[in-house]
Amino acid sequence: MGEEVFIDTNIFLEIFLDQENADNCEQFLKHLGEVNEQPVTSDFVVYSSLVAIERNLKSVNSLRNAIIFFTNYSGLHVLRPTLEDAYLATKFIVECNLDFDDSLVVSCMKNNGIKKIVSLDKHFDRVNGVERIKP
Repeated sequence: MGEEVFIDTNIFLEIFLDQENADNCEQFLKHLGEVNEQPVTSDFVVYSSLVAIERNLKSVNSLRNAIIFFTNYSGLHVLRPTLEDAYLATKFIVECNLDFDDSLVVSCMKNNGIKKIVSLDKHFDRVNGVERIKP
């Protein structure tokens, strides 16, 4: 596979919650496989997405469909953040003024040598060594 690209929670939620950028996000995820880039996320992102789906849609079927999506998304590599990743995340809370969720994403990326993130969140632009791609 090609270069790894981290997929942020908001990309998945755009699709699952059928928000304004849902079509662009869905097309971008399909495009990743076509250009030989490896989609990566973390189990924290997956579980955060599932919690948001449950809270917003209050539908077990939607929750099940999201789980099926994550299970079947071709080539998706799911990282499991360590406690070391969580500790490093506290550095990015201070240095980059990020919340814990986003700091944990950055920490996971850095500890796994991932330099690109697909996200709608502009605050990732403040992180040195991370290139944000907007779908």
